[in-house]
Amino acid sequence: MQNNWPYGILLLALMLLNALGAFAQHLLSDTISLESVTVYQRRQASGLQTGIKSISIDTLVITEKQALSLAELLQENSPIFIKTYGRGATATASLRGTSASHTKVYWNGLRINSPMSGEADFSLIPLYFIDDVAIHFGQSSMSFGSGGLGGSVSLQSTPNWGKQYGAKIYQSVGSYQTYSTAAISTYGKGKVKAQTRLFREASENSFSYRNIAKINKPTEIQQNADYLKYGVLQEVYFRQDENSMLSAKFWAQQTDRGIPQLMTSFSAREINRQQDINLNSIVEYRWVGEKVSWRVASGLSHMNLTYDFSKLSVEGNPLPVLSTSSKSWSWYNRASMDWITKDWITVNIQAEVNRHWVQSSEAIVGNGYVGDQTHGAIRATLMATPTDRLSLTALVGEEVFSGFYTPLSASISFKYRLLHEKSLFANGGYSRNFSYPSLNDLHWQPGGNPNLKPEDAQSWEVGLQYQFQYSGSQLNVDANLFSSNINNWIMWLPHLKGYWEPVNLTQVEAKGAEASLSLNQKIGKVTLKMRGNYSYTKSTIENAGGVMRPEAHGKQIPFIPIHSGGVSINALWRNLHAVYSFTHFSERYTTTSNNPNSVRKLYPYYMSSAAAGWDFTLYKKPMGVQLRVDNIFNESYQTILWRPMPGRNYSFTLRVEL
Repeated sequence: MQNNWPYGILLLALMLLNALGAFAQHLLSDTISLESVTVYQRRQASGLQTGIKSISIDTLVITEKQALSLAELLQENSPIFIKTYGRGATATASLRGTSASHTKVYWNGLRINSPMSGEADFSLIPLYFIDDVAIHFGQSSMSFGSGGLGGSVSLQSTPNWGKQYGAKIYQSVGSYQTYSTAAISTYGKGKVKAQTRLFREASENSFSYRNIAKINKPTEIQQNADYLKYGVLQEVYFRQDENSMLSAKFWAQQTDRGIPQLMTSFSAREINRQQDINLNSIVEYRWVGEKVSWRVASGLSHMNLTYDFSKLSVEGNPLPVLSTSSKSWSWYNRASMDWITKDWITVNIQAEVNRHWVQSSEAIVGNGYVGDQTHGAIRATLMATPTDRLSLTALVGEEVFSGFYTPLSASISFKYRLLHEKSLFANGGYSRNFSYPSLNDLHWQPGGNPNLKPEDAQSWEVGLQYQFQYSGSQLNVDANLFSSNINNWIMWLPHLKGYWEPVNLTQVEAKGAEASLSLNQKIGKVTLKMRGNYSYTKSTIENAGGVMRPEAHGKQIPFIPIHSGGVSINALWRNLHAVYSFTHFSERYTTTSNNPNSVRKLYPYYMSSAAAGWDFTLYKKPMGVQLRVDNIFNESYQTILWRPMPGRNYSFTLRVEL
């Protein structure tokens, strides 16, 4: 495994050489450039912490990948590791060496992680419904709430006030009989604006793959992997004046999908189906004043997951083996206030009260549970900019889960301009964060453990950030070191009685380094945008507390790659655009022993995709077409053990604006 580190160093070196070479061309040109002027403005804070790593995905990138899911967007454009069971199947995210339940997801401020598992399925989030994507690493997620030990992903749906009426229609056709249709309409003027978004995606998903789990590695066709997704998002906005806005958003979606057999299975007489119904709604009121701003929001979330597993008899009749139904309801309420006490000090206060209900049942065996949880929290954040070169943030919070009070959570961070006239910054921070067990962790039958302790994480990070502008070009480089000591890490392990059970590991350490580079440059009439990132992550079990064998100590947490990185290059010339993306993940282990000779490890893979598009006008209507190729080099890989991924595949998208 350790031999993979040169890939990350080589990747980063190529990124830097390309960037420096591009800037050298500018420096050697005969263009006379005026000295740049930087304008500083103290802006109203929104509770976000200064000096801690956060990134936003370029809106042009989101538009170019509109027909994809959020999972595919993040895998190609961020250091997040996406663990997916296949096309259209469950996909979860891991940040900075933590588990999927340590990545919190917020849609317009509403947390959409399942209260049952604590996880979010990124394959269920269509980009048609998202306008802005921001990733908050480590302690920066504490601005939204606790539990994001790895970080959080913030999704926003925003109104288009600049257009009174309009619509966009998307039609995409792809390999494996994949069809996607979407429509986005906006209407209203003056004080009222509304948007309606619809989408439907279906695929047979029957691709061929080489089955490395069987003798002679035969080529097989994946069966029972079809899926159907459809949903609607309705948004309504009302502005009484320029200082206030009332908004209401409702998102309904249903997904039906088959779950294919493992590559190791020799039986074809099985039926595996899963259905997800998700309903999310939020009402929010914001008011912005000269010194004081506040917002209140209330939201409801409902998830209904059903799973049916049957075997076929000799006569072909289905014989039920499992039939589960898991339903959850969540009611979220939050209020926050920003107060500029002085020109350079802002105080943010947040309070929230949330309620969760879960009902889980299994019809064949009769297992199940009914559980509920009440969550309350209050947080105060102080943001200060005593000089133009220094920004400071301090956060303190208290949370209660069904009568259990966690110790105080706290965070402190800084950002300092090292050179007065140069955009070279040093940043860092320290935090203590908590993650409470999910309702499945506590009550799942069989296996739930009501004696679990909350996970307690103490983290720090430091970094450098450099920004350089010259003759219309812009270069951003940043590098970070991070470390988290997580006590009482929750992990599900096989029990001697034949089922899995969550236990607390005494100590897990997640540490590593991150580097990223972005370059925006114009060469003649061509605009180039380049993004690159590399992550080194060691996430190891330091003390299992007696629940594992000694050989697991010091070993990498299963499914977390040590090395990962990627590069994307986007070129725009007139009405034509082209993009190329490359991602790499090192080998991952599926057991805590990290046996290098195990056939159960997941090998490294390198993934390339490309797209080219053309925007034009026909009958006075703006239109666009795009051809996309994924897995260009027909890589054979897995992100989940014995779950095949597709080879080279294509998609074509047509966009019409009305």
